[in-house]
Amino acid sequence: MKKALLTLFVIAAAFSTVSAQKKWSDLSNEEKLLKAQSFRDDNQAYLKNTLKLSDAQREDIDNINLCYIAALDRIDRYGKDDNTKVNWAKTATAARGAQLDVIMGAENHKKYQDYIVGKLKKAAGK
Repeated sequence: MKKALLTLFVIAAAFSTVSAQKKWSDLSNEEKLLKAQSFRDDNQAYLKNTLKLSDAQREDIDNINLCYIAALDRIDRYGKDDNTKVNWAKTATAARGAQLDVIMGAENHKKYQDYIVGKLKKAAGK
């Protein structure tokens, strides 16, 4: 269940990713799952090898991401209107960012954020 939720997070984070031949929305669920798993594996390697995070830190980050996705799901389900949903999502995102700062440090969090943004831009061909 934990891996499934984490995979959903990765899919949500990479929803704009496109393959060389297809848009993300045109991929089958199996293709999306494979790309999401590859995306997560690369991210885990970056966290471990480049940022030198421990297994415990990486597990904590996974748990934070799972909680974040669950929070966004609840916001989507129970929010009354789009404006409320956006405001609550911003609050959840800020809380997630603060938690990541605590786990990996603000400097590593910024490096990781830049890595993800660069990776998504590259995948989108921008």
